[in-house]
Amino acid sequence: MATSYRDLKAQIEELTAKAEAARVSELALVIADMKEKIAEYGITATDLGFKSAKGSRKSVGQAIADATEKKAVEAKYKGPKGDLWSGRGRAPTWTKELPAGKTLEDYKI
Repeated sequence: MATSYRDLKAQIEELTAKAEAARVSELALVIADMKEKIAEYGITATDLGFKSAKGSRKSVGQAIADATEKKAVEAKYKGPKGDLWSGRGRAPTWTKELPAGKTLEDYKI
């Protein structure tokens, strides 16, 4: 008998959960092994291909933190009172209270 779509979706969800549990349980061992090898061989962030500022040597952890750091997004809109908005995330209240005949595009920078 052929397996139904619903059964296959349930199997996918079950396997995805099992895979994530395995990843989490193995992660501590993998990180510990990596830290040991980094210390043993004196590996730097530069050795791993991470960029460092002006040739300074950063720790691997610092390089990873820098690489994943969220960058500020430039403003895309300027409201009637000079309020800035990037166009991302929750829209500010001024976008819902635009003067008659005005659209959001009128406030684009």
